[in-house]
Amino acid sequence: MTESRSSLSYGFILGCSLVVLAWLAVIIGLGLEGVFHRPVGQPPLPTLLAIGMPPAVFLVLLRWRRFNDSVLAIDPVWLVAVHGLRILGAAFLVAYAFDGLPGVFAHPAGWGDILVALLAPFVAVMLARDPRFLRSRWLWGFHALGMLDFVGAVGSGLLARALLAGGHDLVATTALSQFPLLLIPCFAVPLWICLHIAAFRQIAAARRGDPRVAGIPAPGGGEHGLAGGESAAESTEPAPVLGRR
Repeated sequence: MTESRSSLSYGFILGCSLVVLAWLAVIIGLGLEGVFHRPVGQPPLPTLLAIGMPPAVFLVLLRWRRFNDSVLAIDPVWLVAVHGLRILGAAFLVAYAFDGLPGVFAHPAGWGDILVALLAPFVAVMLARDPRFLRSRWLWGFHALGMLDFVGAVGSGLLARALLAGGHDLVATTALSQFPLLLIPCFAVPLWICLHIAAFRQIAAARRGDPRVAGIPAPGGGEHGLAGGESAAESTEPAPVLGRR
């Protein structure tokens, strides 16, 4: 049985927008209450929960068929281009330059974000020019790099706190629990992780030739898409038969 193409509804867009805005309001409210500030020696559990909970909820929602179909219908070019906003990670390097953050965190987190942000427009252009790029290992590698950047940033942040607790002479990571920087780890990072997960979902479906993915032609369509190859008319043309004269 062939799957039908899904369309990205305005209801889905509106619903996601409202959820994101509500999550932002929650993070701002908690930040104003000082919830994300933890003394040296204590694990930053509120920050870790803020990073991990939205992607966990997103993975659960993907088990809902209607939600999954809507995610597959998102423009894959947009899922790449939006990571250009990760240039905001340069703020970590600015804070480090003014002794606001330790270098052991600021350098891997800041330069990692800058690298992903600089690659995003080039990858987006390649995907826009050739939809078959959606199932390439290069696109998968871009999103894997983006996820590894977050792993490195969280790991280096925990390392910095551990070094501080051990008595090393480092600048404290307090700025990460204060405005405006707290919005990056507590709001932007989990949002970008969800977008990476959506992209991985699309790539896997595209490699299966799933027509629900945006950019794959619907069954019976004559346009060229990720499936590549010949048009329907060419693929059904009978081979010439050699007979006797």
